[in-house]
Amino acid sequence: MPVNVITNQIFMLGILLLVGLVASRFKIITPVTKDFLARIIINITLPAMLFTNFSKINLTPHLLGNSLLCLLLSISVLIFMLLMGWLSSRILNLKPEDSGIFRIHSMLGNIMYLGFPVISSLFGNEGLLYASIFALVSNILMWTVGVMTISSGRDRSFLQNLKHVLNPNSIAIVAGFLLFLASLKIPNLLLDPLSGLGASNTYLSMMYIGAVLYFASIRNMVGRKSIYFLSLNKMIIVPLMLIGIFAILNSFLAVKIDTIVISVIVMQAAMPCMVNVVILANYLGEDDSLATANVFLTTILSIVTLPLILLSLKFLA
Repeated sequence: MPVNVITNQIFMLGILLLVGLVASRFKIITPVTKDFLARIIINITLPAMLFTNFSKINLTPHLLGNSLLCLLLSISVLIFMLLMGWLSSRILNLKPEDSGIFRIHSMLGNIMYLGFPVISSLFGNEGLLYASIFALVSNILMWTVGVMTISSGRDRSFLQNLKHVLNPNSIAIVAGFLLFLASLKIPNLLLDPLSGLGASNTYLSMMYIGAVLYFASIRNMVGRKSIYFLSLNKMIIVPLMLIGIFAILNSFLAVKIDTIVISVIVMQAAMPCMVNVVILANYLGEDDSLATANVFLTTILSIVTLPLILLSLKFLA
């Protein structure tokens, strides 16, 4: 059952988070090693996961049209989500140092660690293809728009922002996508060790979140009103708006947008906040406590919100 997939995946992430908490409690992870762990993730395991992921996707000719459409829709939806985050942050009158995290988390969700298993269960290999395209756009925006949005409250030059954009992750995305378009596969001799490194990213990332939770004040985090508004906005209001928009479009278009493409995009948009934004904030020297609070609360609430959005997708049939 799809609901079981969602709850099982969240339970697994919760166990990994608990490992990070316990390791921090017994001083296996210290404030110094926590920051070092973030650098390992951002510079090694995450690029490895992004690069090797493309070698696991086969783009067949009959899926090319839907894939290109999914690419355009993914760009449009993610920009729409960012604009909704910008509007919401203005309404809430957030401080500059908080508004960047709020806006980027309004756009970016946990599409890989939680989204991929859910999409695979619901829509199979075709759904995974569209989910990967959404993830590609999401990661490109994270390392371009995301870096500049999070850093907007700081006095950084264009060259400094460009330095952050040109990082191992953006390079891995571009290189992997070019190989994907050329239908070139990474040799197994190289693919196997890099895939192993990439596979460790989920585990290390959640342990990092657990460590951040341990060294942060949870009481102060959950006391911020913005995280509740973000949860409502990102996981209920925006996905329902997208369902309504796509339903209206399909009622007027001569050629309907494939229901699977719509469903994958809406489910990816409804995912809880992206874990890697916490690591990105740390990497950029920003306060990562708000990003951690966003991930913590939205992941818990997604146990209820994701099945709700899944049921709402039936109105598109």
